[in-house]
Amino acid sequence: MKAGRIIAPETIEIIQTDRPDVTMEATNPDGLKDKVLIRTLSAAVCGSDHPSFLGDGHWASFPSAPGGTLHECIGIVEKTWSDTCSEGDLVLALPGGTGAMAEYFLGQGSSVVHVPDNLPREELLMAQPLGTVIYCLKKLGLWYETEVAIMGQGPMGLLFTGVLSNLGAAKIIGIDQHQNRLEASHQMGATHTVDTSKIDPVEAITDITEGRMADLVIEVVGEQDTFNTCIKLARRKADFINFGVPRKQQYTIDMGDLFRKNLKLTTSVGPDIDIDFKSGMQMIHEKRIDVSPLITHSVPFAKVQEAFELATRRKDECIKVIVDYEEGSRIYE
Repeated sequence: MKAGRIIAPETIEIIQTDRPDVTMEATNPDGLKDKVLIRTLSAAVCGSDHPSFLGDGHWASFPSAPGGTLHECIGIVEKTWSDTCSEGDLVLALPGGTGAMAEYFLGQGSSVVHVPDNLPREELLMAQPLGTVIYCLKKLGLWYETEVAIMGQGPMGLLFTGVLSNLGAAKIIGIDQHQNRLEASHQMGATHTVDTSKIDPVEAITDITEGRMADLVIEVVGEQDTFNTCIKLARRKADFINFGVPRKQQYTIDMGDLFRKNLKLTTSVGPDIDIDFKSGMQMIHEKRIDVSPLITHSVPFAKVQEAFELATRRKDECIKVIVDYEEGSRIYE
């Protein structure tokens, strides 16, 4: 099979390698328990894939294993060692071991979610990142009639915007420096947007909330500066979610402000796999959330290097990039 691997910062090569089930059968046949061999149809570049591609510090190791880090993926079940699915099923699944930057990957049977056929596959693929948002917000309870500030309106920030709109937040303030992302933020349910290239976000949130500041602040960028700005956006005793994948192992933070405001800091990564992926798929399937504004680009697997460049450099007003393993990939208008 063909598979991609990251061989140096910002450099992917496509190689020929054994299918993962063949390798597993040769080295550890017992390791196939609860595994599902999936022929990849679509994958998406996640923010958590960026550090490995960019060579950011402790995240990076070269060369990566074949398959790289891609983990948002949909495909057809070729073989199964799990009772969660049958051969020929169209499923979303989390790779077990190496990633899905390959024509085939081994998924975890416990993570399999059957994919309905009423919406474009690329939209249903968003159930995986949406599941991580659902998992995060479940930690904090209900957000009806609250005022929320979301720092960063990339794919994950937009999913937070959409879910909080469903939950009945009174104000949802999307914060970003890219105009196309702010436009998508309104489409996803933001009541207000703040363009940080034109206005200081602290000043803007003060004005929008009439001095109250935000009940909930969510950082979805992964930078020290935006982390500290979020502290300033929060009211006293507010909740603060640090969701952005940190670009650095350590931050220098405004601990005095965080402490004096009595903020509740929550970090979150990953979902409850067997619950939250299914919840995300249900929300998209029932059209309770429209994820189409996220999806801006689709490129063929043969050009996976281009997909990562689009995502990491935000080229061509990119928000979410799909890697298509079939012919006929297209650019979304």
